[in-house]
Amino acid sequence: MRTRTKRHVDLSTARSRSERSAPLTLVLAVNAATFGCADRVANTRSRVDLGDRASIERLRPILIAHRGGVVTPAAPECSLAAIRLAKKHGYAMVELDVQKSRDGVPIVFHDATLEKACGMDGRIVDMDSDQIRGITFSQSDQTIVTLEHALNECRNLSLGVMLDIKVRGDGAFFRTIALLIKIHELESSTMTINSDPALREALSGAVMLTVTRDELERAENGEPVDLAGRYWFGLPHRIPDDTIRRLQECGAYVFPAINTFRYSEEDHYEEARKDIERLLRAGVEGFQIDSVYAPLFDVASTPASSSE
Repeated sequence: MRTRTKRHVDLSTARSRSERSAPLTLVLAVNAATFGCADRVANTRSRVDLGDRASIERLRPILIAHRGGVVTPAAPECSLAAIRLAKKHGYAMVELDVQKSRDGVPIVFHDATLEKACGMDGRIVDMDSDQIRGITFSQSDQTIVTLEHALNECRNLSLGVMLDIKVRGDGAFFRTIALLIKIHELESSTMTINSDPALREALSGAVMLTVTRDELERAENGEPVDLAGRYWFGLPHRIPDDTIRRLQECGAYVFPAINTFRYSEEDHYEEARKDIERLLRAGVEGFQIDSVYAPLFDVASTPASSSE
């Protein structure tokens, strides 16, 4: 009996010379048909379903690995190795920073330049995706990856995704991202932290969006507002217990960020502990965290930390 092999479509390599003159969204639509013939991941029950309260409760507190996974010297931020370590260490989701290459391909990379992470001059926006995919992180065998590649990995590992998209006002680019999410069947397991109006419009229906400032004010004032399918994201000191309760009464989830660069260098661990303990008592659904804080949730840790 013939065994079907899983097929992986990478935006930067799937486009033939004749395709390169076509709109990227059209090429993606063709690639989507290819994915429809590929094997689907069988174990989806373990992946968080943001639209299902039972799924949220089962995995609570949901932990989202900041900077693309569990970061170590061998697993740089936003690398496939970091994503795989996040799964190994028990995280439910990973945060992926997304930039746009010169040829319009979504790339997973955080910094404005390549200097710190890769030891070279240049910016993602000034390079084509074929060139970017060959760039290696410093002191590592890991290369920069496309969002398509990272989403494929997350789907295979049954990981949810939080997107931080470093582009504004580019509807066509945002629609490309929405299509990628749909290709990988991650609509129920993806959220974005971004508030850009064009992004929210393009990604509506493909990801969970944050509570708007107006919605937050109305909830805090006790006004009736339907926030089902929304979530609050931000710093612990900006979300008092009463606001958490009001948001949840309106149907929203609450996901505070616990990152090293938001605390004092000397006492960051104890400050994070106090925040986490308060927020857990208040009943938040989950956290975006740097992996150094994992022991505070009884999750395996690494000595890594992140800076903004």
